[in-house]
Amino acid sequence: MANTFDWIEIMTTNIEETANFYEILFGWKIIQKDTAEGLDVWIFDTGGEPRVQNLRRGGIWLRPNDESLGVVVYIVVSNIETILKKVAELGGKVVTPKTPQGSSYRANFTDPSGNMFGLWEEKNSI
Repeated sequence: MANTFDWIEIMTTNIEETANFYEILFGWKIIQKDTAEGLDVWIFDTGGEPRVQNLRRGGIWLRPNDESLGVVVYIVVSNIETILKKVAELGGKVVTPKTPQGSSYRANFTDPSGNMFGLWEEKNSI
């Protein structure tokens, strides 16, 4: 299966803080602790079934001049407001509040290390 999405890697300067952030925020679990090229690598499992159709798709989005470039990974949630409240409590930052997009909602946040992620909520909640 060449040329498809395969892996999400969250870079950080504090692996314990970052793992704790995502474990509390989304319930993700660290299932393996390893090293690669002399650096710690902790493997996490989201515990949920991925939306397979979106693992094969992506989008190229023209950003406004005032936004930074980069790749944004979206996480499907049932309630964006609840997650954004937790983000702030855990030391992350809300970048874009809950915003309507088509028949759904989106938001963006950064974790304590500054990595940006997107949140996606279906209007008819998952």
